[in-house]
Amino acid sequence: MPKHYVTRIELLDVEPAIWRQILIPDDMPLYEIGAVLIGAMGWQGYHMFAFEFDGQRYDMKFDGGLDLEDSKDMEGVIARDVFRPGVEAAFQYDFGDDWWHGIKVLEHRATETGDKPPRCTGGENACPPEDTGGPFGFEEMRAAAGDPAHPDHDEMREYLGDFDPHAFDAKKADRNLRKVLKAFRK
Repeated sequence: MPKHYVTRIELLDVEPAIWRQILIPDDMPLYEIGAVLIGAMGWQGYHMFAFEFDGQRYDMKFDGGLDLEDSKDMEGVIARDVFRPGVEAAFQYDFGDDWWHGIKVLEHRATETGDKPPRCTGGENACPPEDTGGPFGFEEMRAAAGDPAHPDHDEMREYLGDFDPHAFDAKKADRNLRKVLKAFRK
């Protein structure tokens, strides 16, 4: 019988807390797990990413090399190689903006008919839009957008659009994770 992990991923260094609960098949490649996490958070997957488990970094291999010398290539690594209930790990998305996430593996269980992993089953709050400068840059953008006297007010309001930091829809997050995963699989 197929099994999956119940995980919780939380974006670090932002308020209010932004998190997602995600079901991950235990045979899913690490590279695809990255796509699932990116999509569930609400991003589009335009940037590179890496994982850290027990101090070991896993990167994607590009142009014959890895991001850091002491990294391992995530090629060939699947969920059950690094996930275990109780494991806490880190996920880095967009090395320029430097968004760090905490990952907690909550449980490993049989996949019931209705589970259909990978899938987002819960969460809270909206993830910042792509290319907003990481936690510090994003807070500066939000402050400028909220202050009509700020010289960048109009530009930041236009960039952020109708961003609602408290918005979250699990069905929308689930659709986006499937869209990003599909793009990564091409």
